[in-house]
Amino acid sequence: MNKRLPTSRVDLLSELAPDVERLYNRHLESPRDWYPHEQIDWGQGESFEARPWAPEDYPVAEGVRSSIYVNLLTEDNLPYYTDSILSHAPERHPIRDWSYQWTMEENRHSMIMRDWVHVSRCINPTLLEDGRRVQMTRAEVPRHPDFAEMIAYVSFQERATQIAHRNTGAKLPKDDKMGRNVLGLIAGDETKHYLFYRDLTLAAFAIDPSAMTIAVARQVSTFAMPGTGIPAFTRHAVRIAREGIYGLGQYVKDVLTPVLSLWDVDHLCGLSKEAERARVELLTVVSTVTKTVERMADKATASVRATPVT
Repeated sequence: MNKRLPTSRVDLLSELAPDVERLYNRHLESPRDWYPHEQIDWGQGESFEARPWAPEDYPVAEGVRSSIYVNLLTEDNLPYYTDSILSHAPERHPIRDWSYQWTMEENRHSMIMRDWVHVSRCINPTLLEDGRRVQMTRAEVPRHPDFAEMIAYVSFQERATQIAHRNTGAKLPKDDKMGRNVLGLIAGDETKHYLFYRDLTLAAFAIDPSAMTIAVARQVSTFAMPGTGIPAFTRHAVRIAREGIYGLGQYVKDVLTPVLSLWDVDHLCGLSKEAERARVELLTVVSTVTKTVERMADKATASVRATPVT
C-alpha cells in the first residue's frame, strides 16, 4: 500500500479521484454483458388469471422464499440507493460516472429477478407487488454523514448482498436451472461492485487511515442489511438466517472477517488518538460477535447430538 500524506475528510474525495478512475476503468475492462430477456424461459410462463398462484407451484422452504422476496424488493429500491450515493458525489467527480454505471448494472437485477419469479411462480405475485409498493413508498435506505462512512458501508453491503444471492441460488430446487443461473449472474455483478468499493476503501485507508478507521468502526458497530422498509422484514430476516442463507454467522465469516483482514485494520500505523480508540472499539465488536456466533454454533451442535435417532 502506497502511503500518502494525511488529509482531512473534506479532501478525501479529491484525493481519491485518481483511484476512482483507476478502479472504474478496471471494472469496465472486464464487462459482464448478459441480457435479462435471454435468461428467461418464457415458455414456462402461465397466466395468473387463468391459474391463480399457489405455494405448491414452487415447493421450497419458507426461508428461501423469504430470501427471494427480500432480495428482490431490496433491488427494487435502487433509485433511493442511487440518490444516497450521489449525495456524496460532486459534479465532474469520477465517482459520479461510476455511480451512473453502477445504477445501470443494478437496475437489471430487479428486472431479471421479477421475470424469473413470475415465470417460475416461486412467489405470490400479489404479495410481491404489495411489498414493492410499500417498500418504495417508504424509501428507506442507509444514509451516511460523509463519503468515508458511505464507502465503508457499501463495501460490507455489496459483499453481503453477493453472499445472500449466492446462497439463495444454492437452496433452489435442483431442477430450477433458470433460477440458479439468474441468481448466479446477479451474484457475479455484486462481486464486481464489491471489489470496486472494497479497493476504493483500501485506497482511502492509504490517504487517511485515521478517518477511515473511525468510519469503519462506526459502520461495523451499526451494520445492518438494507431492507427495513420491507413489510415484515424482521420475520423474513429470521427465516433467512434459520435457513442458513444469511445471518450473523455469514456476516462474520464471509463479510466482516475477510474484508477487515484485507484492509489490515489490526496493523495500521500513525492513527490519531480518536482513531486508536475507534480501532479498539472495532476489534471489541468483532470479538464479541465472533464469540456469539461460536456459542450459537456450539448450541446447535449440542442440540443435534441430543436429538434421539428414530
